[in-house]
Amino acid sequence: MQGTIAQLLSIAAHGNEYLSGRVDDSYFPDSSTFKFCKFVKFMDLQSSGTKWHEREFAQDPNAWFLKLKDTGVIQLRVRYISTNKEEISDRMSVAFVGGGGRWLIEAVKPSKSDFWEASWEVGDKDDPKQNIWHVKYGRILRNANQPEQPLLPIEEVKEQLKGVLIKISDFAHKNDCGNFGECFDRGIKALSEPPSNNENGYNIFPDNYATPDYHQVLNSCQAAWVFGGMGSWNDMGFSDGEVHKQYEELSDTLFNLINLSLIVASNPFPRPANESNVATEGKDKKWWQFWK
Repeated sequence: MQGTIAQLLSIAAHGNEYLSGRVDDSYFPDSSTFKFCKFVKFMDLQSSGTKWHEREFAQDPNAWFLKLKDTGVIQLRVRYISTNKEEISDRMSVAFVGGGGRWLIEAVKPSKSDFWEASWEVGDKDDPKQNIWHVKYGRILRNANQPEQPLLPIEEVKEQLKGVLIKISDFAHKNDCGNFGECFDRGIKALSEPPSNNENGYNIFPDNYATPDYHQVLNSCQAAWVFGGMGSWNDMGFSDGEVHKQYEELSDTLFNLINLSLIVASNPFPRPANESNVATEGKDKKWWQFWK
């Protein structure tokens, strides 16, 4: 899984733990999702015409959790916005920093929410500790009320994910892509094995966070994440037109389903009661253009 996504999901989960009174002072910088990061800061962003101005809000995730609680935040939720473009899909653009769609953290307050989005930039490539990434989460929207689509039950997501992984695994093994087929097989296995058995990938959720189903889906998504640049599943091609068409269809389906699965897995708790924050079927959702 892309480190940018893993870190955001981890911050949201550990933030919810903090807001619930379970404090882990060692979370930053010890979490695996902060590896290679020089700093992870949180900034207030204010727009003046075509430019954004930054003002530091918190110097690290632990300080951010404290300030959120002090300012009335009661829950963190993960949100995803597809940015598919005609010239390049989210699946293909995920290889680039900032590609693959937009991942946001919604800081929910009793009546309104703030929205935070990460920016990753390369700092000193010769850093002796290899901490080359400078990460800033910017508050891009304040005191907003942006509807959230209802989420599928975790059991339904598990079944859908298993079904697609079985199909794409079968395709990979039949077309001499056994190394990728093994990734998909590990994704299938993760859906039924105890979450504590996950030894690969990032440690995203705190221990005992949510029920095992949510951990299993998250672990499955990590195991089956094969999308990226050169040498990844996205870099594959097949001379047979029908085979390549099947590859494209299965790849797009899996990518979109993994994103959906990550959203469901990363929002294991009911949204605080506020009917105005739940989208109705067919409601226009162009709210993100406020900061586009």
